[in-house]
Parts: sequence; C-alpha cells; structure tokens
Amino acid sequence: MASTTQCPPFGFSAQYYHVGNDGSCVRQSSFFEGNVGLSQGVGYSVVLGFGAFFAVFTSFLVWLEKQYVGAQHTSEWFNTAGRSVKTGLIASVIVSQWTWAATILQSSNITWEYGVSGPFWYASGASIQVLLFGVMAIEIKRKAPNAHTVCEVVKARWGTKAHIVFLCFCFMTNIIVTAMLLLGGSAVVNALTGVNIYAASFLIPIGVIVYTLAGGLKATFLASYIHSVLVHVILVIFVYLVYTASSKLGSPKVVYNHLLEVANKSRICQEPISHAGQACGPIGGNYKGSYLTMLSSGGLVFGIINVIGNFGTVFVDNGYWMSAIAARPSSTHKGYLLGGLVWFAVPFSLATSLGLGAVALDLPLTQSEAGRGLVPPAIAIALMGKTGSILLLTMLFMAVTSAGSAELIAVSSLCTYDIYRTYINPNATGKQILNVSRVVILAFGCFMGVLAVILNLVGVSLGWMFLAMGVLIGSAVIPIAFMLLWRKANSSGAIVGTISGCILGIITWLAVAKIEYGRVNLNTTGRNAPMLAGNVVSILTGGAIHTVFSLLWPQNYDWESTKQITMVEKDMNDSPDEEFKEEKLKRAKAWISKWGICFTVVILILWPVLSIPAREFSLGYFTFWAVIAIAWGTIGSVVIIALPLIESRETIKNVLIGIFTNAIHNEKIKELNSKIGEITLAETRG
Repeated sequence: MASTTQCPPFGFSAQYYHVGNDGSCVRQSSFFEGNVGLSQGVGYSVVLGFGAFFAVFTSFLVWLEKQYVGAQHTSEWFNTAGRSVKTGLIASVIVSQWTWAATILQSSNITWEYGVSGPFWYASGASIQVLLFGVMAIEIKRKAPNAHTVCEVVKARWGTKAHIVFLCFCFMTNIIVTAMLLLGGSAVVNALTGVNIYAASFLIPIGVIVYTLAGGLKATFLASYIHSVLVHVILVIFVYLVYTASSKLGSPKVVYNHLLEVANKSRICQEPISHAGQACGPIGGNYKGSYLTMLSSGGLVFGIINVIGNFGTVFVDNGYWMSAIAARPSSTHKGYLLGGLVWFAVPFSLATSLGLGAVALDLPLTQSEAGRGLVPPAIAIALMGKTGSILLLTMLFMAVTSAGSAELIAVSSLCTYDIYRTYINPNATGKQILNVSRVVILAFGCFMGVLAVILNLVGVSLGWMFLAMGVLIGSAVIPIAFMLLWRKANSSGAIVGTISGCILGIITWLAVAKIEYGRVNLNTTGRNAPMLAGNVVSILTGGAIHTVFSLLWPQNYDWESTKQITMVEKDMNDSPDEEFKEEKLKRAKAWISKWGICFTVVILILWPVLSIPAREFSLGYFTFWAVIAIAWGTIGSVVIIALPLIESRETIKNVLIGIFTNAIHNEKIKELNSKIGEITLAETRG
C-alpha cells in the first residue's frame, strides 16, 4: 500500500514530503531538520571574528581622526560626536540604527503570513516615523542646542517628576529594542550553525562593547556606516538572486506562478505537522486567500500595530535624539528624510524577495520557527546552501551589532547626564562624565546578554516582542512630541497621560486576549486582536489626556530654560555660525515638514489605495511590483554607500596625507591649541 502512495509535487516543495510507515503522505516537520548548513565552529568564528574585527578597525578609525583631523576625545565628543556630522553619515546611521534583527527577520515572517502586503506594511509602517522625526530633530536644535539627551529637555521644561517618568520610558524602550536584537540574533545563529542560543546571547554584544567603549558615539557612527555597506551589498545580492539568477526561482514570472500554486493547495501549518490532511488552507482575510493582493485584513491590522509601535521606538528612543544632536544643523533634516527613504528598501525589497521566495518554494516552516524569525535563513539555505547561510548570518550580525551599539550609547548618555550629572554629581568634570559613560556601557552590555537568556528561557519570541512594544511605550509618543512642538503642553498632562495610557493599554491588551481566546498567555496575547486594541488604546489615551490637561491648564512655555542646558566642556564644533541662525533653522523645519508629510501621505495612503483596484495581482502587475522593489533596493544601496564617502572626501584626503607627511597633524594641533588658548583667555577676562 505504501509503495503506491503519491505525495503532492507542488513545485519544489515535493522534496519535503515522504511516504510514512502507515502509507500516508508525511511532510517534513521542520526545514531545519538536516539543514543547519554551517558548523558551530563557523558560527563562533563569525560572532567572535566579526566582533573582534569591528572592535579593532573602528577603534583604529577613531584614532586616525584624533591623530590627523584633530578630534578631541572629550566627554562632549564621546556623547555627541562633535555635533557636526554631515547628511550622508547621518542618513547611514539612521538606516543602520533602524535596521534591527526584526527588520531582516520579522519582515519576511510577516510576508510568509500575509503575502505581498506584509513587506509593504512593514516598510511603510516603520519608515514614516523617521521621516517625521526630522521635524523633532530640527526643533531640538532650535530649542535645546546644548542638550545631550531628550530627558534633559524634559527636566528643563517640566521638572523632576516628569523627568523621572520619561527616563523610565526611555530605559524601557532601550530594553525592548535590545531584547529584540538579541532574540532575533541568537535564534538565527543557533538555527544556522547550532551554536548554543544562550552562548550566542552573550557573545554577540562583546565586540560592540569594545568599540563603543573606545570611541563613543563617533565610533558607533563609523561602525554603522560599515555595517550599512555590508547589509546593502548582501540585500542587493539576495534581491537579484530571487528575481534574476536563482535556478529554483530566477524571475518574477516563476515566483508568481509558484505563489499561485501554493495558495491553491492546502497549506500545512499546524504543529506538529504530520499528515497532508492537516491544513489551514489559503490565507484567511486575504482576497481569494491569495498571497498576491494588498486586500489583506491581517496585513492591514499588522500595519496599524506597526505604525503605533514604531512611533514609540523612534520618538521614545534616546538613540534617535542623540543622532539629531550629533548632526550638523544643515544636515539634520536632510539626513533623516534620506535615511527614512533608503531604509524603506531594507524590509520592502528584502522581504519581497526572501519572504515571498520562502512561500513560493513552500518551505516546511512551522509557525513557531517563523515567529522566531527563521524565514530568511530558510530561503537563504534553500537557494544558496552554505553560502546563503554565511551571507544571511553576516547581514544579521551587522544589523544586531550596529543597532546594539546605538542602544549602548543611548543608555550610557541617559545614565550619565540624566542620573549621574543631574542627581549625583551636578559639578561633574568631563573626565568623570567620560568614566561613568564607559562603566555604563560595560554594565548594560553585560545586561543585554542576561536579558536575552531570560527571555529565551520563558519563551518570548521576536515576533511577540515586536508587536507588544507599542502597548508598553506608545503612550509616551505624543507627550514627547508636544514637549518641543506645543507651548501649552503642561507637565501634569504629560505625566498622567503617559502613565495612564500605558496602564490602560496593558489592561485592554490582556482583557481582549481573555475575551477572544478564553485565556491569557504568550500565544493569545501575541495575536492580532489583543495587540491592535492595546496599541491603539495606549497611544491615543496618552495623547488625549495630555491634550485635555494642556487645554484646561496651559503652560504657555517660551523654551528659555531648555536653551539654558549647559555643556560640560567646550565643544570644538566646526559647523559655521550661520547654520545655527533661527531663520535658517525655521526654513529647515518648513522643508522637512513639507517633504516628510508628503512622503508619509504617499507611502501610507496613496500607494495602498492605488493598489486596491488590482485585487489579486496579475503577472504584469506583480512584475511591476518586483521591479519597484529591485530598483528601490539598488538605488538606495548606491546612495547610502556613496554619499558619506563623497561628503567626507576632504577628511579622507587629510588623513591619507597626514599618514605619509604628518603635516596635517601638526597643522591641526597648532589650530586647536590656538582655539583652546582663545577660549581660556575669554573665560579669564569674563
């Protein structure tokens, strides 16, 4: 009987079926059974080798800048990078800082769940925050030019109580982001190489700690650029592989036909997977159950959750405020707009290739594996074998370490300026600030590993954490925006709105899970309905309460106290004085407001609305969609790689000349000594 059983030859998925002992058609329970691909030795080599390389190389670049460009390694330089970073590097940092493990992994998981709408809603729902944050970046330059952190501005405007509340929410944001980075990173390293998941959790942050300790924010920026280059080169390789070069796929037409095949057959998705009769069918909530449509209720719900959650992880993450503080005034708005547009390509282009590719090949992935972010490594192995594993592992390591270094320096600055300098030692010297910054970086780096181990032990997945972040921190978004945009916004409304919004969001989240599914656990709380309700209640309640309080008891603030925030040491800022003029900053704000809102409307509203008439995509429409993904990924990669080099050509030239002649070095030393002498003389006369 068993010998006559035929298993369904659905495209390339037939290799994952076999005839069982009872004569039934049995599907492989997991793609990663026998497909680990790389040895543990390779895994440890990548994690430790890349970490050591970036620690040494980035520290060397920082030393070159100090030696031949004249950068002074003061506490101000360590935490603000001299406040003179140009457009290209700021954009590269934004792309790198916003490219989490989730960007690479979760975007493809969403594609695996909802089809073509997944990568679109992931990309659009998380890029508009960066586009709009450009307005906040200009405002902090105007209204708190000497600030080091966003919480310093909170204290200057709203006092100690509000400062403590927002400090807690900023720390919560950094912890959530760090958790997602290491959960995704450790899961993929384990799946691809077999390296112990707990060991990976501790080893991944080591190199990051070293170069962040050595060079502070500037080292983070330099490393972020190198990481961006590698991420985008590998992104282009994967995109072109799926749509032009792969023997298994290789063209939009082949991908399209396989997606139709998979949607038309019973999709096996229960755990554990056994007989072909256990099926979920086509995608529920999608038009005709198709993967090839933007008419997806699940995709739309995810998009809403994504928008709300990512407002929290941008506006409440001190790392983005530090990037704004570090930017040259004329570069701030342009850097954020460019960074947002280029970043769009990372989840959109990558997931449109890897995510749809995994569906098209009908890889035997379980819901649990997809939730842990294992869709991209599965398709990378299926298409390229060990080479794909190495490329994906490299890409992921770049994303985790780059964003991780930004979180390290963000937490360090909060502890240093908002706790140590504010409440412990208000008269702290630059040397003391520098020492505290480095101690915190080391301590939080170790905490990152412990946190990842705990979350893995209790079974929290990358997908669950990604969806939950808006519930926990979304209530702080509107109050933080009001702080710099609305003079009537008062401290009481900010405190009550932020705390109440968070509590009500959590209550709603858990209540809906209980009502809908009868119990509260990681499975039920991670589903769309509870997450959507909790996210919406959190962000809207926080904003509504703050608005009502501020209208009833307006503050009528003039931002004078925020302008009085002081630096610990003199900042050798080489930005021209005219860049700080109010008129120029107002023009920059008008520019970023216009273009940020324009692109937001196009990406979030016009694009999806215009795709509705297509219903289920035709071959021509899908080919057009794939070409957009390819072009956006390619052009974005070229821009983000080339622009920082073009803008830094003078610095690069000076370093190269200085290495061989030492002339630039001597000239810079004389110039800096002259500036220091002038500052000292002015202070003495004062």
